[in-house]
Amino acid sequence: MKISNYIRRKPFSINYDENYTILEIASLFLKTNNESVVIVNDKKPIYIITNSDLIYYFLNKVQDLSIQEIMEKYPKKLITIHHDNDVYEAYKKMRAFSIEHLIVVDDNENLIGEVYHQDLVMKFVEFALKDELTGLNNSRFLETMIQRYNGIDVKIGVIFIDIDDFKHFNDKFGHEVGDKVIKFVANKIQESIREVDFGFRYGGDEFVVMVFSQPKEIVLKIANRIFDKITNSEFKEYGFVKVSIGVAMYPDDNRDLKKVIKLADEELYIAKNSGKGKIESVN
Repeated sequence: MKISNYIRRKPFSINYDENYTILEIASLFLKTNNESVVIVNDKKPIYIITNSDLIYYFLNKVQDLSIQEIMEKYPKKLITIHHDNDVYEAYKKMRAFSIEHLIVVDDNENLIGEVYHQDLVMKFVEFALKDELTGLNNSRFLETMIQRYNGIDVKIGVIFIDIDDFKHFNDKFGHEVGDKVIKFVANKIQESIREVDFGFRYGGDEFVVMVFSQPKEIVLKIANRIFDKITNSEFKEYGFVKVSIGVAMYPDDNRDLKKVIKLADEELYIAKNSGKGKIESVN
């Protein structure tokens, strides 16, 4: 995971020779709504002024000083990272130097971007919860949800989805196309559910959806919507994708949420064993 994938945008920068005053820079902050300004000399970053720095300068009544005077009065080491470095290396640097902004440079040490500590923290949270390939929630988060809701009096519909003949895709077209199929199915799942519901990549070509506080007939409608969105779209590389789906309800079918997921999985395999491309549910 290269840090270049997490650059917000090219940062607001000012050339050292322009020698703005801090008051002028503060005005530019207001106009551009930036959180920092990077001072560059021949495209190479040499200093950074953050919004926290501005507050400090104003409190110490040095806002009339120029950039060059500020750099002389308050010298500091500018911390940079190469754009090909790993995102974890960036995070370690920011922790080690207690900085909120990290400057990203290219092979020639020229300024190309900036990353913020808060963005990296949120990315790490996302890594912990999200499946990297599909963007759906991962199986680790599913376990957390099971622990969270097991035994609680809330209605949850569980939809278990599996791609039919997925091995065929990988064998015939290769894993790259197989990954595209998985991402396609994940996207159709995400398009089919409400914001308050959760989609998970269970593993491989299997997916789980949790539908909250809805009766079984609505859960089945959502399952059919997912089924239709997936099976009615054609890809030029490999044609139509087929899926089998199993549905079970918590706590109606079992008061153990983990067992309800297993029941939905069993219904899925009933659908597969009876010809595939079907939706089955616990009666």
